[in-house]
Amino acid sequence: MIKKVPVSAVSSSPIPSVLAKLGPLDPDDTADLRVFLEGVPDPRSRRGRWYSLTSILLVCAAAAVSGARTIDELAEWGARADPGLLAVLGVRRHLLRWRHAPSRSAIGRLLECLDADALDAAVGAWLAHRRTKATTATSAVRRVIAVDGKALRGSARLDQPRRHLLSAVTHGLAVTLAQAEVGSKTNETRHFQPLLAPLDLEGDVLTFDALHSVKANIAWLVETKKAHYVAVIKPNQPTAWAQLDGLDWNAVKVQHTASDKGHGRRESRSIKTLAIADSLGGIAFPYAKLAIRVHRRRKATGAKETRETVYAVTSLDAHETKPAELASDLRGHWIVEAQHNVRDRVFAEDASTVHAGNAPRVMATFRNLAIGTLKTLGATNIAKATRAIRDEPQRALPILGITNDPDPYGT
Repeated sequence: MIKKVPVSAVSSSPIPSVLAKLGPLDPDDTADLRVFLEGVPDPRSRRGRWYSLTSILLVCAAAAVSGARTIDELAEWGARADPGLLAVLGVRRHLLRWRHAPSRSAIGRLLECLDADALDAAVGAWLAHRRTKATTATSAVRRVIAVDGKALRGSARLDQPRRHLLSAVTHGLAVTLAQAEVGSKTNETRHFQPLLAPLDLEGDVLTFDALHSVKANIAWLVETKKAHYVAVIKPNQPTAWAQLDGLDWNAVKVQHTASDKGHGRRESRSIKTLAIADSLGGIAFPYAKLAIRVHRRRKATGAKETRETVYAVTSLDAHETKPAELASDLRGHWIVEAQHNVRDRVFAEDASTVHAGNAPRVMATFRNLAIGTLKTLGATNIAKATRAIRDEPQRALPILGITNDPDPYGT
């Protein structure tokens, strides 16, 4: 059992404004990351171990929340941490009474052989718990999850292609619930079910692009996972697309519109929905209840206006959703792209040349952990938040739920 002793160093100096916006951290509502990481199996031989697996993973997690981009920066964060901070993270004290953080080589070798599936499951469960705590009191809306892939461009070598990851990210308050390595983008479809199988999706709504609009996956999602979906239909589904394109949309009134401007462009969107009775043949897609047509107009500064029509279907019935909600679900799917953008811009993921073993995926997991953790606390600018934490490393501890000090003498 962990003895509860407050970590005084965290509150000993003024809180930077960007962190003050995150609000006070309630220990009763902040799950300890250590508890979740203890379930990750240690791949190392028992002989010669000095650092516990959990202590190394906690150093990496704290460094990631502080903005560390590479394995070298993970080790550098540990080297800057004082002995008291390392003690809280579980780093053992030597018989000669010194306490050093794991070296770059120790961290690198571990990440290469670590069970990435187990780490993703642990981090995903922790983030899901944090998100539930953050949203329970403020929203009763059903959870919406986007599924999409991302390539790790810097992981390619002459003898191996670049790694490709498939992720499930929540809309709104974006956290990564699950992640899997799929080899290449063309393999995303067959990894759809294994990615989502461990998650409790009953009553949730999933969004995905046309690549994942495969009938077998859709049927599994509805029948086995008891979830709903909003699926974009493109000509790669010729029967369903031809039916949707051939409907008399002119006879249907626009049910919701939205517009915005920014980043040098103006955009407007309108949505129409239409139900087709089963007696008339229904929609030519598994469990589809509503057909959806979204019309977009976009005008960039100095360019001609472009127009685009997108078709989609959903398993939600007319009494279960509203056109505005469907429009939000379709547009909100791109939250996963925003997540990828943060990983590239703030954590320089595409520039990372880590390529050995499971290290590329594990580093992506720590980036997901950092982004999701800060977002659940209300951070709107991840770059600013990580810089503020980097200047005072001890502030990473309560953000990770580590508000208690273990045995100060170590083990």
